[in-house]
Amino acid sequence: MNHQKSKSLTWEVVEKAISKEINWLRRTIIKTPYRKENEFCDECIYRRIAILIVSGKIKAKDIKSRVCLWGNQNLLPQEGKKHGKEWHSRMMKLISEYFKSSGYDVTIEPKLNMGRADLGIYKENERDLFVEIGTISLYKLLFNLESMEGSDFLLVLSQNRAIEFSVIKAGYKQETTK
Repeated sequence: MNHQKSKSLTWEVVEKAISKEINWLRRTIIKTPYRKENEFCDECIYRRIAILIVSGKIKAKDIKSRVCLWGNQNLLPQEGKKHGKEWHSRMMKLISEYFKSSGYDVTIEPKLNMGRADLGIYKENERDLFVEIGTISLYKLLFNLESMEGSDFLLVLSQNRAIEFSVIKAGYKQETTK
């Protein structure tokens, strides 16, 4: 009988990778403050998203630029609160126009498996892209990452930074080997 040595990682290596992702998520995502205090465990949600990343079920990419990612900076608000109503409205318009000019169909507030996104970006033979501008509910993000296989989510943090999550394999199904 041919026995092969297991190529699985040690617990310490896996936990270190998960911790690294949790710290990155905690520093990066701009979460919506919950209405009820302690309604959800933020650390639990960060951990579940980190496990999805480490296990390869989702891919995460931090997109940074020294200039506006969306081209026409003239549409950005010049004054006022960075993540206020005017900023959000201008960013939606800027991002919508950016994708429309590249031949994409853009929908405002498309339905997700849980809640709605700010924008839905669609093109035949390409993955659906759902855009969230500014803050996001961590629970909503986790639910959609776990259930919307084949979709991409773009969290726009500022005019020159975004995070893209690509869902490769949805869910936490226990995999068995035969």
